[in-house]
Amino acid sequence: MIEDIYEPLSRYRDEFKDKFAENTRAKFQELLTQSEVDLEANRALNEKITDNRAELSEYQNKNSSASCFLTILIIITIAGIIALLAGAFGELAEDLKLKCILGGLISVASSLIIIFAVIVPKQNFLKQKIAELTVIISHQVEEAWRQMEPLNKLFDWHITANLIRQTVPRLEFDPYFTECRLLDLYHSFDWDDSFNNDKSVIASHSGVINDNPFVFGNLRTMEWGTETYKGTKVIHWTSRVRGSDGKMRTVHHTQTLVATYNAPKPFYRDVKLLLYGNDAAPNLRFSRNPSELSGLEDGFFNSLKKKSELKKLKKLSRNLDDDLPYTLMSNHDFEILFHATDRNDAVAFRLLFTPLAQQQMVRLLNDKEIGFGDDFSFHKLGKINAIFSDHLNNTNFNTDPQQFKFYNVDEASDFFQRFNEDFFRSSYFALAPLLSIPLYQQTRTTASIYNRQTHFKSCFWEHEAIANFYGDNYFKHPDCITKNILKTTCTHLDDGSSEIQVTAYGYRGVNRIANVKVWGNDGRIHNVQVPWIEYLPVSKTSKFYCTEKTASTEIPNAKNLITRRSILAYFK
Repeated sequence: MIEDIYEPLSRYRDEFKDKFAENTRAKFQELLTQSEVDLEANRALNEKITDNRAELSEYQNKNSSASCFLTILIIITIAGIIALLAGAFGELAEDLKLKCILGGLISVASSLIIIFAVIVPKQNFLKQKIAELTVIISHQVEEAWRQMEPLNKLFDWHITANLIRQTVPRLEFDPYFTECRLLDLYHSFDWDDSFNNDKSVIASHSGVINDNPFVFGNLRTMEWGTETYKGTKVIHWTSRVRGSDGKMRTVHHTQTLVATYNAPKPFYRDVKLLLYGNDAAPNLRFSRNPSELSGLEDGFFNSLKKKSELKKLKKLSRNLDDDLPYTLMSNHDFEILFHATDRNDAVAFRLLFTPLAQQQMVRLLNDKEIGFGDDFSFHKLGKINAIFSDHLNNTNFNTDPQQFKFYNVDEASDFFQRFNEDFFRSSYFALAPLLSIPLYQQTRTTASIYNRQTHFKSCFWEHEAIANFYGDNYFKHPDCITKNILKTTCTHLDDGSSEIQVTAYGYRGVNRIANVKVWGNDGRIHNVQVPWIEYLPVSKTSKFYCTEKTASTEIPNAKNLITRRSILAYFK
């Protein structure tokens, strides 16, 4: 029987953190053993590469120093030549002419001797050593890549998800986001996907907690903002002033006028979130945002802040003049920190946040060492829960196995360990607010109870992620100068593959001139031209194909074939 997680903070500290780290080390060792890479041979070769690079750097520094010295000698030579010419042809006193000629001859002769007898041979030697070492290092790196090729071939998209499942069996990640999972969110949990209409999926990871679905999403969105453009104009005028001698004179004035012009501009940003579906308290709605009172040390002033907030909550709880069914619960720390005062059903809220759930949530919010503390917004929209975390925005969602490939086995091991531990910690503590609520893990979906039959075609979240994985350049309108929002539609074909139509929405730029009136110090108003860009929408529709990968999948005549998770994508 799989054990539920009701104390996410302490379980991570006492169990999951070290267990995941050990599982990750064991997985890398398993892959290394399977690959039969000669560990010591690779380390010895990389040690030679490191030594040769250090020697190469030393030669490059010496060559740079020689070049600087050569520049100084050339300047001295030029100065000597100038002195010779001045002594030979300049109108100088005889003794000064002689000094110039002697000094010039000595400077030119000594500089040229040093240049051709010392510097040039030294630089030729250094350049030869640099070239030799560059070739040697290049060959050694190629050999190191060949050594590591058997291991690099073994990395796949699912390693991180499998490590998480091995460590915390309650958390199960899907191989990819299926239509089944998406339809479940639609029909079982009333998810309104209009949320995605103006956004494009960069990456996603779906899965279940005790058969209740969750989705991590990295979405690109566009918002109109304002760009400030600047223009300048130089004006000239004269004035007549009386000088100190009592006479009138003309004074010329110059002023640079600066004008600004504000115009709309599309700005793009990535938003990462966690969606979770659960039937518990199906009509309850509330929201909360990070509190500045979370994680405060004990002290007089911090105590005053909390007492002041509690006073406000008590007043809100006693207020019978509004329609807000807010009733203060006995755990005041929870009420102050979680601060979900907009809940629409006090009874359902108490059902969800039992004393244990309140206690665990407070520990999570006050934590400053183990997880990420109070860095999340929590929105319950009926059966759908949406969580936005600051730390999630800094998480690399890309589990592309290409990033695990190195020619140095120790660097590969270090990165593999660090990436997976960071991904686990980030995703675990994004889910931690949900794990703190026991009723969520005790409630199973209707679909899982009746073991409903489903199909496993990938959904549009995966298709948009694939399109963005290819990149804007494959799909954007030729006149587009901005990023694009890529949206897809899918047609399933008879051969089991899918045709994905991708529409890229972006903007072309039209150069405009704004005439802005600016008052000058000459007492006149001037038109200052400010160049600005008007952004006009453009779109283009293209298509690619994809198929869910099996062991026997072959794609004849495929172009730009890529594998993303368990999906093959290609062009025809």
